[in-house]
Amino acid sequence: MFEYLYKKRLAWILIVILLGCFFQFSIDVIFSLIYRNHPLLGSIRGYLFSIAISFMVMYGLSKLGKWMNKTLSWEKSPGGRFYLQVFAITFFVILMVMSIRTLFNLLFFPMGFIRLLDEMVIGVFFLFASLLLVFIDMGIHLLDKWRFSQAEIERFKKANLETQFEMLRTQVNPHFLFNSLNTLSSLIYENQDTASNYVREMSSVYRYILENRKADIVSLLEELSFTKSYVYMLSLRFENKIKFELNIDPRFNNKMVAPLTLQILIENAVKHNVVSQRKPLAIEIFTRNDNTLLVKNNLQPKANNSYSTGIGLDNIKNRLEMLTDRKMVVEKTENEFIVTIPLLDAKENKLIDW
Repeated sequence: MFEYLYKKRLAWILIVILLGCFFQFSIDVIFSLIYRNHPLLGSIRGYLFSIAISFMVMYGLSKLGKWMNKTLSWEKSPGGRFYLQVFAITFFVILMVMSIRTLFNLLFFPMGFIRLLDEMVIGVFFLFASLLLVFIDMGIHLLDKWRFSQAEIERFKKANLETQFEMLRTQVNPHFLFNSLNTLSSLIYENQDTASNYVREMSSVYRYILENRKADIVSLLEELSFTKSYVYMLSLRFENKIKFELNIDPRFNNKMVAPLTLQILIENAVKHNVVSQRKPLAIEIFTRNDNTLLVKNNLQPKANNSYSTGIGLDNIKNRLEMLTDRKMVVEKTENEFIVTIPLLDAKENKLIDW
């Protein structure tokens, strides 16, 4: 604070004048209570002298603070800096005030009587006033440091969330690639024409993945376009064993979802349920008026369904937690498995609004 005010010369001069007048008036009040014959308002010379002392003390405090910032900063040793500053200011102010007043009295009143007790009262008063200013300066400094540290903490939290989100996002792509290549490998031996169609659709799907590899959210319309290509890929593999039904209200097309959400949910349904000619898997994707998207499939679990990579529902849940306070809802009935995903607004992204 002292260094900052010293750079603002006009503000510095005004504060020094006000402090000098305040010091002199306070000293006159104190002495008028001690001595009956002491006037409540002293002479102009006394006020000018107090202003001069205030200037020297304030100037000294600014230089002293600058020196201590280089010698022992608050960051290196806050406790040591506090005690050093209090000790240095006490010594400096007492020495400055008493020596200047003694020199002034000896020069202008060589035959006068110097009351040591009065000089000590004045010195202690200047010391307390100076310490008060220094404590205010410390408070402002520490408050600025606290605000800066809070901003740094929030910045690190956001960076950590973005890193976690990126890890979740990259976690999906290799898993999807692994499944796609396995499917393609089996189709090549069964039907090369079908495999060719599969490759074209797979290139379309991966184009979408590459274009949105850094996106936190995408529009529902884009996600649905990608989903249709992915559904076509599954249809080539399973033929009539999977039935898809899309029932999306067009007014929700501009709502947002996390990329690959629908692909993960569809893959999850295929992975954990029997898909056969006798037991076709029915997957329905539809919207509701409460700004939610539902993915529902009939429940026909596989006999051996213990193995799980942990990528599916947990991945969507974790990504949603980083994007919004709204939750994913998973419902399991005797015949159906339903996942409800919140449809987000474009501004409803905590990674951006942090």
